[in-house]
This record gives sequence, structure tokens and C-alpha cells, in this order.
Amino acid sequence: MKCFKIFCVSISALFLAVRCTAQATSEVSQLETFYYNKCLKVSGSVEPFIKLRTDVYEMYKYLQYAIDYLPAQHSLFCGEQRKNLLYRANEIKNDLNACLPMEEKFFAKFLKESFQEFLHFLCHNDAAYSMKFFSSETKQCRENIDRSRGNDLEYCLNRIFSPTKSYVTQSEICDDLKVTRKCFTQFVETNCPKSYDTKNLNSKFFDFISQPCSACANSVSLIMIFCLVLLHFFNV
Repeated sequence: MKCFKIFCVSISALFLAVRCTAQATSEVSQLETFYYNKCLKVSGSVEPFIKLRTDVYEMYKYLQYAIDYLPAQHSLFCGEQRKNLLYRANEIKNDLNACLPMEEKFFAKFLKESFQEFLHFLCHNDAAYSMKFFSSETKQCRENIDRSRGNDLEYCLNRIFSPTKSYVTQSEICDDLKVTRKCFTQFVETNCPKSYDTKNLNSKFFDFISQPCSACANSVSLIMIFCLVLLHFFNV
């Protein structure tokens, strides 16, 4: 399983509102199996996996509720709701730490920091990017993407290679993020050539979620759970 490929598909559903419900369901099932085995191997018990799955599901349900505050009530989202989401993200970080071997424990922190930067993206400058996401121009772009029948994005993401070791390092994930950014830049350019706002949002989005890559240069693992948690919230 190409775990980072799952992350890429998740990003597409999150940011560009690509309709992929059946595929996402399959990938959630794969992730559950992957983390069940990982938690059992590391801890010797199924309890850490059960807690991880429960906390991820509760995050998913809470985000369904919280995201409704955007864009009209962004001040409420960026206040109390943002704090609550970060608290839940910290719980998931702790859950992951119980399931990760020593060489991958950086992933839990990396995951939380990426999610934190995602929330920063939504709330930055009085939620300016969130406002633009729901503008008529970007809505038209999302509709164009929704009608797209090409496989260009999938073909592009297939350029992401499998890890060179039995685990994924942070440098590899950060390299994959660069490839992913290029794929989405090309995808937006093809489907929304005249939408400056969408192109800018795409660029800023990757600027924010890639922040953990600029903070350090050595190892990480599979950054996909928070994206899967966010899967369908912007499909409006």
C-alpha cells in the first residue's frame, strides 16, 4: 500500500472537493487494518488501536460540526472551535505515539503540527483564505473539477515512489509533498486556468501544511489520518 498516495487522494478531496466517496471508504478500511497491525505489533495489545480509532472518529464528527461555522462565523471557528480541534489533535498525537516504533515516533508530532498549520491556514488574516475558498470564483473552479473526467492528477501522483526503507522518513515525506504540490498546481491550472484565487489558495495551502518540513530535515512516517478525517467537509 502506498500510504502517502492515500494522503494525496485525501488532500484532493479536502481542498479541491473531488468526489471520491467509495475510494475514500476503501482507503479508510486500509488505514484501519494498517494501524491495527502496527499498534498490535508495537504495544502487544489492541487497546491503543481502539483508542486511536475512537479519537479519530470523534475528531471527524466534531469537525463536521465545527466546519459549519465557516465562512460566515469564522470568528467562532477560529476561537473556541479551533482550540477544541487542537485539543483533539493532541489526543490523536498521544494515541499514535503508543503505536509507533522509535524510528517513527516523530510522525505523531509532525501530524499535529501539520494539522495545526491547516487550521492556521483557515484562520489566517481574519480567515481571508476561508472567505476566498467560498467565493463565486473558487466555487466555479470546484464545479469544473467536479465535472472533470480525466486521470491526470492520479497519473501525476503515481510518480510518488515507495519508501527506501521499511519505514518512511521525514525527508521522503517532504519530497513527496513537493511532488504533490506540483501535481495539484498542474491540476488547478488545467481545470481553472483563469482562477487566480484558486491558484493562490492551492499555493498557500501547501505553504502552510508543509511548515513541519522547514523545521527539520531528518525522519517521518505516514501523514494521512488528519486528511482522511477532513475528507468531505468542503464538498459544498
